[in-house]
Amino acid sequence: MNSSASGNAAADSRRWRVALVCSHGIQYLLPWFQQLSQHPRLDVTVLLGNEQGLKEGGIDPDFGRAVKWDVDLAGGLRLQTLRSHSPRPGVDHFWGVASLDVFSQLTKQHFDAVVIQGWNYALYPLALLAARKAGLPVLMRAESGLLPGQVPAARPLKDFILRSYLGMCAGALAVSSGNRRLLEHYGIPSARIFHSPYAVDGARFVLSERDRQEARQRLRSSLGMGVEHATVPALLACGKLTAVKQPQLLLAAYAALRQSGVDAVLVFCGDGPLRAELQQQVQQQHIPNVSFVGFQNQSQLPAWYAAADALVLPSRSETFGIVVAEAMHAGLPVVVSDHVGCAEDLVLPKQTGLQFPRDDVRALQDALGWLCDAQQGMQRRAQLGMAAREHIATWTYEQATAGLLFALQQVCPKPA
Repeated sequence: MNSSASGNAAADSRRWRVALVCSHGIQYLLPWFQQLSQHPRLDVTVLLGNEQGLKEGGIDPDFGRAVKWDVDLAGGLRLQTLRSHSPRPGVDHFWGVASLDVFSQLTKQHFDAVVIQGWNYALYPLALLAARKAGLPVLMRAESGLLPGQVPAARPLKDFILRSYLGMCAGALAVSSGNRRLLEHYGIPSARIFHSPYAVDGARFVLSERDRQEARQRLRSSLGMGVEHATVPALLACGKLTAVKQPQLLLAAYAALRQSGVDAVLVFCGDGPLRAELQQQVQQQHIPNVSFVGFQNQSQLPAWYAAADALVLPSRSETFGIVVAEAMHAGLPVVVSDHVGCAEDLVLPKQTGLQFPRDDVRALQDALGWLCDAQQGMQRRAQLGMAAREHIATWTYEQATAGLLFALQQVCPKPA
């Protein structure tokens, strides 16, 4: 081998040493970090601000209960939990996740770059300052976005802080079209924004036909749906029962749907402060075939998607809506409000799902009626579900990783 070829081979073997700063054990992020840790061009270390989600005991304020995810989120990762310097630790407020140890960690470990997951915890601006002090380029990865045509309310102080904050970053990873729009609004040049889509481990939600049928029959039977109900569509709401998710709107639309003579069942998969109120409403108004199955952990979700015929997410506001991606991998059509962040990219009207104007109960009822139509509903759901699975196959960990690698090539010196 000549010296030039040898030099190229050596260059190809170099790895980017990347610090991934993350607030806590987020079930949608750590699996991607695990994938990154296996990439031959990456050497990643996760600096975690709080162990909630990885260990028992942390209370999720929306679920109202301790939550420890039952899938392996730490396996294969070089993960370091930072000492907390928060006066009141917790993931429910900005100052709840903070650590000054991020300064020593980013200085002594000789990283090439730092990836920060937003600005909603004190840990993140601390990490940005620490990276700047260490002379490391920072890539911002946040979920927030702007909807098409949306103009943020004028908030001079917030605008100044975010423009200054993002202006200190070498670049950003855009997880969606709306996210890119927001980053550009706050001053990051388009050339410094790199497409790295928000993705999930899609393989988890693609069951074999045998497993899918077994889960479908078992769970539908648990809801009182025997073989005689095989063609009755099951509508699934998967998430926290909080005001912003608008489960009341979904229940109202479903009640009107049933009153119009359309047969369907509604399943609330999740928990939260509105559960008792919703259950009382079902009882008082005699709304038929509504089930509340409570909090379902990560390993249980693929079976519930298999049991359902469509996912409904009627949120007033949603930065992305990752359950939409999960359901699409499972082959489900989705119905979302037009204020769900991923709708623009993932929910193509009457192709992969349906959108309706936020807060419009009649429009939601009409969308559900179109999907649950006795004559054509089954065919429509099948066509949309197949297209949904094909479309979401373009939003993968592989694409997210490719975006990160391209960003590193643009903002970092070559790895040593």
